[in-house]
Parts: sequence; structure tokens; C-alpha cells
Amino acid sequence: MKEEKEFRLVLEGGNLEIVDCKTQETVCSFTIDELAEMIEFRYATPWNKSKDILEKLTYVLRDIEYAYKSSKDVSPSKEDIMREVKLRMHGSRTDKF
Repeated sequence: MKEEKEFRLVLEGGNLEIVDCKTQETVCSFTIDELAEMIEFRYATPWNKSKDILEKLTYVLRDIEYAYKSSKDVSPSKEDIMREVKLRMHGSRTDKF
């Protein structure tokens, strides 16, 4: 029986990287422009709208990562992270809101 390939999709530096789970090597990388182009053709969505949404998604994902890294809690709650990202509280986490 053929072994099923497993890949992880990773947003890194504004690009979507396809990483082989077995070797941990990046197999391929897509820029935001390339992703926007695929969305445009597949879903008949204007390129500029697709790119804008993808850029904003990238910013939010970076903020989520930063919120987890900068948290004083070992395991912050999802609600705390969402509040921090929504309110742009980067690096200023406190229990007093």
C-alpha cells in the first residue's frame, strides 16, 4: 500500500509554504499575489479584493502568533487572544481591561 503524503501549510513571511511533514522541507511557496490570482480565477473574485483580504489575514495571523508568544500565561485562552488581536494590544497583555 502506498504511503499517504502529509503536508503542513505554513504562513511564513507573508508567503504560504507547503512543508513536507516527513522531511520538514519546504516543497513549494506561494506569494500573496499568486494566492490572489488563484482565488480570482477559481471564484471569479476581483484580484485586488482577494489580495486585500489575504494581506489582512496575514496580519491577523501574525498578530495571533505574537499574542501567544508574548502572553504571560502558559496557555492563554482563545478569548484572550481574540480580544488582544481585535483591540491591537500587542505586547501589553494584562488581566485588567
